[in-house]
Amino acid sequence: MTTAKPAETIQKGLFHTPFWTAPASHVFEERSMRFFELAEADNSEWRLYLELLGKLTAAQHAVSAKHRFTPPPLRQGSTTLPPAATEQVPADFYGVFTDLLNEINHQPNMTVQAELNRLAALTREETEALAKRVSTSKIENSDRAAIIWVQAALQIIWTAWAAQLTEDDVPPVEERTLCPCCGTEAVGSVVLAKGDLAGFRYMHCPHCNSRWNALRAKCPTCGDSSGMGIQEIETDTAPTQVAPLLGAKAESCETCRSYRKLYRLEKQQYADPIADDLASLGLDILVGEAGYSRAGSNPFLLSAE
Repeated sequence: MTTAKPAETIQKGLFHTPFWTAPASHVFEERSMRFFELAEADNSEWRLYLELLGKLTAAQHAVSAKHRFTPPPLRQGSTTLPPAATEQVPADFYGVFTDLLNEINHQPNMTVQAELNRLAALTREETEALAKRVSTSKIENSDRAAIIWVQAALQIIWTAWAAQLTEDDVPPVEERTLCPCCGTEAVGSVVLAKGDLAGFRYMHCPHCNSRWNALRAKCPTCGDSSGMGIQEIETDTAPTQVAPLLGAKAESCETCRSYRKLYRLEKQQYADPIADDLASLGLDILVGEAGYSRAGSNPFLLSAE
């Protein structure tokens, strides 16, 4: 459970555009519903993984409500919160991780259940050492199956911390690729559709779930504005089960030859940069074949290496 935010102390202008916005209050619950919706629309075996992530994010929501997270002292450096890539494992991690495993337990897939049993048998010291390896990308081969569970627990903590910040706690910075709260590279961006911020692009952090404003005319990776383009799957040739994914596009840059997913919420108001990314991997294949490299990573998209 997170504490209530204090009232804003600085009066904002009539046409104020916030640089940073806190995580949505029910981000994990809404993401869970989106995962299940996308799984239902998928007629391949991939739907089983989307359903598993629907259960995992529902568990994240339940565990978040059980804890009261005291935010750490705010930093004056490149990030407001402790960076995600840290060797300092939060004191709350072991309790959150244990509760998450208990919440997601009893899976019909024997491979998944075996991994949950293995993780539940680890000591606190072993669990925190695993979290340190995952956070610093120094994983061992035996850690690969544990990554999504560790990442899910870490997301709960950082998201709860970020939810207790105000806009004034996160000052604008020139760097728009990395999250100003925790330093994680944006997984994608959304173009808002409602209210005074309709049409504005906000980058989305896959770790603490906060968002920050970035000009749509510039590449969020290299900052160039001369070669921006939009790649997408043609809707007239897409199968009917792709209908829920029409908000997903790839924003590519000719200068750095990178791309990142973009979601126009006027096309799909329920699009989620984590869930929809995993349900639109056909778009990654299409853009990759055109010679662009993916920028940003999804904590639930595991490499085969």
